Amino acid sequence: MSNPNIEATILKYENFINDVLKEDLRQLDIRLQQVNAEITDMIQQKHTLKVITDKNVHPNGFKSQVNIGCNFFMEASVQDTSKLLMNIGLNYHLEFTIEEANKYLDVRIKAFEKKAEELQAKAAETKAHIKLMLFGIGELQDKAMSMGS
Repeated sequence: MSNPNIEATILKYENFINDVLKEDLRQLDIRLQQVNAEITDMIQQKHTLKVITDKNVHPNGFKSQVNIGCNFFMEASVQDTSKLLMNIGLNYHLEFTIEEANKYLDVRIKAFEKKAEELQAKAAETKAHIKLMLFGIGELQDKAMSMGS
């Protein structure tokens, strides 16, 4: 490669790929992992909700240990599982019936799944940009080689 302009352009493209596009891809991957963790947590909440409200498993309610602060636990007995308090974010709790809690979790899961799809699409787009840039670098290198001979 003898043309300094082509070499400088290739270097710019390589730096852009490494410094911008790959970093964007890494950030998207981190965010996608966080969203998937939220989805997993909400699915676990739905399962827990089903288990603790199943009258076949717990006909007279259930017993649990509750953290009352500083890792001190107290046994709690719950006879009525028809209503529950759910943390809806920012430490705000709302009272829900079992059906409302299930609907709430379903809506949240769908919203997070949509967000995960958007992040996956952005990641695919970024990967396509990287491939396009690499193709462009290959074309420039071929051009430089043909000019050099």
